[in-house]
Amino acid sequence: MTDRAADELPERVQPADELSERVRPAFTPAVAARFVADTDDLDLDPAQRDAVQAIAAASTGNVYLWGGVGRGKSMLAERYLAAFRPEPVLRLHLNELFRRLQAELVRDWKAPAIVLRRLLHGVRVLLVDEFHVHDVADAVYLDALLNVTADDGIPLIATSNYAPADLLPDPRLHDRFLPAIARIESSFAVVPIGDGPDHRTAGADAHTRFASGIWHVSPAADAPPADAGVVLRADGIPLPALSAEGAQVTFDFARLCEAPLGVRQYQWLADRYSELTLRSVPDLATVRREPLMRFTTLVDVLYDHDVRFVVHAHAPFDTLRQAANVPLDADRALSRLRALGG
Repeated sequence: MTDRAADELPERVQPADELSERVRPAFTPAVAARFVADTDDLDLDPAQRDAVQAIAAASTGNVYLWGGVGRGKSMLAERYLAAFRPEPVLRLHLNELFRRLQAELVRDWKAPAIVLRRLLHGVRVLLVDEFHVHDVADAVYLDALLNVTADDGIPLIATSNYAPADLLPDPRLHDRFLPAIARIESSFAVVPIGDGPDHRTAGADAHTRFASGIWHVSPAADAPPADAGVVLRADGIPLPALSAEGAQVTFDFARLCEAPLGVRQYQWLADRYSELTLRSVPDLATVRREPLMRFTTLVDVLYDHDVRFVVHAHAPFDTLRQAANVPLDADRALSRLRALGG
């Protein structure tokens, strides 16, 4: 299936109870056999091999693959998704799923389930990468996703850094997601990938465009004056850049991470530029909670879109661990930043 933009999707999709007949299941034993055969030639560690066997044993195709950073979850999940072809399949990072869903809700408010059916029109198998639940909005959207995929017979493959029981970890909110957690634990093959090396540190990402970037540590990391730049309109929001030419764009940290921006603006940039340079990055240990969260979100988006990331900073990136408020997904961001040169 072509990964179409939300505004190209049909206006309405029949919910499951309006379908005249159920389509045949996308998952068959042949899918598991193709997946195992496709991983035979990979240099996997023992825990990854165990995960392959557990995924292949999934009886419905629903898989929740979780574990530490850099353990190859996305790689295995994408191989599993490929084994369903020629069925129409779709792979989305969770941030991209939320961006499309929110864009549709703003344009034409409907219940999330109706909008999700529109977004998933024609999809027979869905992969959602970096599945996490950090707030109530996440919980509402992902509960709807679990319902829609189950009702419409769409196998769902999810990767996550969190065990199902650890989703929505805020103790004030956790109980709200318990029914969804129970559904995952009962309807999915919940596969822990197990302990092992961080394969990004071992060079698994060495040939990606993101990893061709570099983290410069220099006392001269500050950018030239911002009035020499250009103002972009990122998803409708004015965004001052130091420069933007061809496929390359340059910002200072204050404009991109201290301003009230969100994932939609970062997605807009990643869709349009193949290299992003960030200057004037302070010691991350000194950065406030909200800018630090935006910075880790930016890393996620650039990594997922394979955008080359060049950073001019006053300190190494691992000082992030010394911040007063370390973001929930700091380990994932640090694992990805370790792929950069220095």
